[in-house]
Formats: sequence, structure tokens, C-alpha cells
Amino acid sequence: MPLVTTKEILVKARKEGYAVPAFNVTDMQSIQTVVKVCEEENAPCLLEATETTIDTYGAEYIAAIVKVAASEAKVPVALHLDHSYRYETFVKAIKAGFSSVMIDASQKPFDENVRITKEIVKLAHSVGVAVEAELGHVGQGSSDEEENKKMYTDPDEAAKFVELTNVDFLAVAIGTAHGLYKYEPKLDLDILKKISEKVSIPLVLHGGSGTPGMEKTPPLGISKVNVFTDLQIPIREKAKEILTTQPLEKLYTPAIWKPANEAAVPVIREYLVKLGAKGKA
Repeated sequence: MPLVTTKEILVKARKEGYAVPAFNVTDMQSIQTVVKVCEEENAPCLLEATETTIDTYGAEYIAAIVKVAASEAKVPVALHLDHSYRYETFVKAIKAGFSSVMIDASQKPFDENVRITKEIVKLAHSVGVAVEAELGHVGQGSSDEEENKKMYTDPDEAAKFVELTNVDFLAVAIGTAHGLYKYEPKLDLDILKKISEKVSIPLVLHGGSGTPGMEKTPPLGISKVNVFTDLQIPIREKAKEILTTQPLEKLYTPAIWKPANEAAVPVIREYLVKLGAKGKA
């Protein structure tokens, strides 16, 4: 089937109280691996690529591979542009056929975040593409916990932001962080509940990797959880094992990256089950 809209997938998830893990992909092997596991679990498949990935490979190339995967898939597949900042990147992704895009102006003051987000919403909505934005700011796991807490999303500001921007999904900061944590993360479910009561659109968590308690968030409005670091750890470890144990004459690209990406299969499956996406295709 052709690519479906991310909004279609996430509105259903919000309504039914589960979340769809959005897996960051970087190449053909990672795309094929995620789609295969989603098919096995009969789960909606949400792939996403960052601005850096697009700079590296090109939006057209990523979109073309995902479209082929979607055409052969037995489950709905959508492609999302993760954390992006440059206007030209949004244009490239939209022209290439991405299902949705994320504008991240979360480090800007509220009014500036609103202004920038509205520009991307106007661009994307004109051609039927959904938009994710972020309010509050999801920090880094390498930062201190108290520093990250200062950037949590304010529920009243969240309601105002959605009203002013007409954004389709909202990423919130309630205790997750990007990358590996140097402390034990704790989700502030009270703040999430307050946001969910004031905001009816699908809510998003970034920095899902390594965060305990993620399964408690879908009933409170979280419909999408970004996963990247937890995928990369087994992929890196398997690639290192292959590179350091196999004879040189056996080290051709497919023999490295296909099994390396397949090492992430248990992680992909775990997130689909934990967040309730299994069986929801």
C-alpha cells in the first residue's frame, strides 16, 4: 500500500489509548528491519529520519526506499521528518513525500516558537502534510536532571500553543531526555495528565530510549514515542563483533549491516508490545 498519513495513525492511537513507537532509520537495512517486525506484530509502522540523515543521504533517497517498503508491507507505513530546523529541509521532505514533519523551535521563546511553527504549519498543511512541534524542551541525558526539569512543558502554555499554531501533534517534556542517561529518569505523569486534559491532539515523547515507565503514558495521551538510542546500541555492538571476528574476505557491506540491524529486532518488538501498538494495524 502507499504511505499513509502519520496523522491517521496517531489520531487512532490517541483515541484508543496506545502509542506507536517511531523508529529512527538511517539506511535501507534499518528500514527493512523495522517494517518486517511491524508486519510480524501486526502493528502500524512509523519510520522517521532526522535532518542529519537527510543531509547525509537525501530526502528523495530515504523516501523512495520507504515507499518501496510500504508498497510491499501488510501494515500501514508512514514516514516522519524528525527534529528539523531549516526551512529548506521541510521543503525537501515534503516534496519527497514524507507523511509528516517536525519543526523544533523549542529552545526559542514561546512567541518565537509559535511564529516559526505557524510558518511550517502553513507550508505543510497547504499540501496535506501533518506537523509536529515541541513545547518545553527535551534535554540531554548527559545533562543534570535538575537542568532538564527546568524545561518541562507547562500545561496552560501547551493549550495556548496548540490553539495558536494549529499543529497536529505536540512533543512534550515530562522527564525524558535524548541519548544515554547519567541519572535514573522519572516521568512526571502528573504534568502529563494535566497537559492531556487541556490538549486533545496526539502527544509525543522524545528520548524514549532507556526510560522506565513508558507503558504508563499512552492512557494519558502519549500517542508517539521516539526511539533511536536503544536501536543503535545492539546495532553498534553487533557491527563491532562482526568487524573484529570475521575474516577480511567476508567483510562486505551486506554481511555487516544486515545482521547488525537485525540485532535490534528484540528492541523493536519490545517497544511495539510495551506501548500497546501490537495488533493495532
